[in-house]
Formats: sequence, C-alpha cells, structure tokens
Amino acid sequence: MKKIMMIGGGVVLGILILVIGFVFYVFYLLQTPPKNDPEIVAYTEEKVTDYLIEEKGYSESDILSANSKRKPKNKDKTATGYQVLVVFTDEPDTTYYYEIVDEDENKIEQLGITGTDIKHKDFP
Repeated sequence: MKKIMMIGGGVVLGILILVIGFVFYVFYLLQTPPKNDPEIVAYTEEKVTDYLIEEKGYSESDILSANSKRKPKNKDKTATGYQVLVVFTDEPDTTYYYEIVDEDENKIEQLGITGTDIKHKDFP
C-alpha cells in the first residue's frame, strides 16, 4: 500500500511540476517582445515616410519620428508583419500607427491613433 501511495504521489508531483513549468513557459513567451529585423525596420520606416511625403503631402519637417517595430505575437517576418509608429511635429503627444498592407501594390494604411489631439487621421 505504501509503495502504491509513493508511486501515486510521485506521479502527481511530476504532473504538478510539468504544469507549473508550462505556465512559466507561456508567461515567458507572452512577456518576450518579438525580435526586429534591422533591414525590415529601415525598409518599413522609409516606405511609410515616403508615403506620408509623396501621397499625403507632408514635408519631412512635419514628421517628428517614424519608428518601426514588429507586431506583437505575429509570425509574419515580412514588412507586412511590422507597424510604424509616427509622431508628427505639431502633435508630439499623439502616435499614429501605419502598416504596409500589400508590398506588391505599395499599399499603406493607418491602423490607429493614441493621444488626444487628432489632426492627421486617415481612416473614417
């Protein structure tokens, strides 16, 4: 009887260790930011900046910053898997999110906005 209880206790302990390990692994994955490819970062920043200047009529001085980063939890490792955070000079506390929707057609869209002043909204 003692032998069966020891085996059962060992099995329960083993399962408990596996479950706790799995929980920590998932937590680690959720907290780890995705790695950015420097070439794609530069490419997407350039494409979105060119889009804003050539298509939307902004000047380089209107754009305070354009920083590209990989979308969280996205397995797409191409330019469409990145978003570009744009801050305009006249709205330093507002961030606009852009994305290359279709590389072949050079289609770029504004995804969203964070901030209070919204002067450069592209979507309805």
